[in-house]
Amino acid sequence: MSVRNYTFGDTDEASSRLRHLAVLYEPETRALLERSPIRSPHVAIDLGCGPGWSTVLVREILEPRRTIGLDASERFILEARRNHGPELEFHVRDVIHAPFPVANPDVLFCRFLLTHIAPPGDALAAWAKGAAPGAILFIHETESLQAENPAIHRYYELVGLLQEHYGQALYIGGLLEAFLERSGWNILESERIMLDKPARKMTELHLSNLRTWRNDEYAKKAFNPAEIDELQRSLADIVSGKTNAGIVVNVARQIVARRA
Repeated sequence: MSVRNYTFGDTDEASSRLRHLAVLYEPETRALLERSPIRSPHVAIDLGCGPGWSTVLVREILEPRRTIGLDASERFILEARRNHGPELEFHVRDVIHAPFPVANPDVLFCRFLLTHIAPPGDALAAWAKGAAPGAILFIHETESLQAENPAIHRYYELVGLLQEHYGQALYIGGLLEAFLERSGWNILESERIMLDKPARKMTELHLSNLRTWRNDEYAKKAFNPAEIDELQRSLADIVSGKTNAGIVVNVARQIVARRA
């Protein structure tokens, strides 16, 4: 059970990508947290918090007494501590394992994290074991991504193959209910939502990722470098506005679960 093969990196460019991602997906994340059956919890933990933008949202909406962001990247945690006030705590942790830095959190949140964990069921079980009785878990993940633009479509094919090589699932959202049933959580809500996202904004994220994961050892062996070069140029044309790529249809899965 590992996130050692997190192929999207923790560089300055990766940090910038996560800021853009936070803005792009804030409305859906806000709506998920606002459905919380718990208000003002004692401790809320943001799992895989990155530079802390999602942690800010958890605190704003749920108003916990303590709000803690956890991430395996020391670089991201240092950035989070610089960017955010003392009302937020950040710790370097392998987020797929308990114990947490504080015992028995009553709210756990993760967004686009389980897609990078293999196997996700083990992480979910560990989180249940470390959480307080009746704790609430919020999850936002991807079920599918569809684009008419061929370069974006090909990008999804390649990144899916890359994650599959490492035992991960790009479209983990469609598998979550089965994993949760065996992990110590009871599903309170499971909602499939269709999001139309501007392809140009999505491609900003994808181009940043591609520049990172193209240097992954498996990707260098498995994918044609000339194709990757051409794909990078095509995505850059979308970001610059030279190519109009329309929208990306992102089907997402949002789940609210309670510790059994």
